[in-house]
Amino acid sequence: MPERNHTIFQGIVMYQRTYKEKDLMVKILTKQAGKRMFYIKNGKSKRYPYAAEIQPLTIATFEGVLNEKGLSFIDEVKEAKLPTQLMLDVERNAYATYILGLLDAAFVDNQNLLPWYERAERALRLLNDQPDFDAQGLANWFELHLLTAFGIGIKWDGCVIDGRRDIPLDFSEKYNGVLCQEHWQLDEQRMHAEPRAVRLLMKLAETELKNINSLVLKTDSKTDMARILDKIYDDQVGIHLKAKSFIQQLNDWQNKLIDRKAKRE
Repeated sequence: MPERNHTIFQGIVMYQRTYKEKDLMVKILTKQAGKRMFYIKNGKSKRYPYAAEIQPLTIATFEGVLNEKGLSFIDEVKEAKLPTQLMLDVERNAYATYILGLLDAAFVDNQNLLPWYERAERALRLLNDQPDFDAQGLANWFELHLLTAFGIGIKWDGCVIDGRRDIPLDFSEKYNGVLCQEHWQLDEQRMHAEPRAVRLLMKLAETELKNINSLVLKTDSKTDMARILDKIYDDQVGIHLKAKSFIQQLNDWQNKLIDRKAKRE
C-alpha cells in the first residue's frame, strides 16, 4: 500500500491531461513536496466541483493525499487564485506555461523544491498582476538560473579571459561565457549580440527574483537575449518545449504584422 499523508498543502497547477474518458491527470508543483501527479476522478465531468481551480497556472490551497509513490489525490480546494489576466493574454499565458515547463523538465518529481516554488509563485503573480512587467525577460531569468539544474555552467560575471566587465561584451559558446571587446578576436563565431543585451543577461544572472520589482526591456535587446539563450538551450541543454515553439511562432507572426504595417506606411 502506498504511504498516505492526508494534509493541506499549497500548489501551482502546472498542466492537466485527459485520462480515459472523464478523468484527469494533473501535475501540481506543491510548496511542501515538490512536483506531484494527481489523479482526478471525473475531473472532466460537468459535476466536478473544482474544475476552475485545477486549471493550469492556478495557485491554490488544497486538501488531499500526498503519496510518496504513485499518484496523489485532491479532496477539496480550500482557496484559489485564478490567473484571470493570464487567461486573457495569449503571450503572457504562453510565457507562464513555458516557465512551469522549464521547472518540470529541470527537476524530478517528489523532490523538495521550496525555493523554486516561491520563485514560480512570484513569477505568476508578476505576470498576472503587473502588465508592464516584461514576460520574456522573466522567462529569461528562469532560463539563466535553471542552467545549473540542467548541468550547464556558464560564466556570466565577467570576461572569461580577464574578468573585465567595464567595456562591451559578447557571448561566446566556444568559451562558455562572455568575452570582453579586447578578446573578441578569439572567437569569430561569437554571437555578435548587442552589448546591452549581454549586460542585461549578466544582470539577470546575478539578481535574485525577489529583488526584481519591475522589468521593462527594449525590443532590440530582447531579440538578442532570446537568441543567446535559445542557442544555449538548443545546443547544450537539448530541450525545446512546446510552449517555447508557440512563443517563437507568435513572435514571428507579430514581426510579420509589423513589417506589413511599415510597408503600407
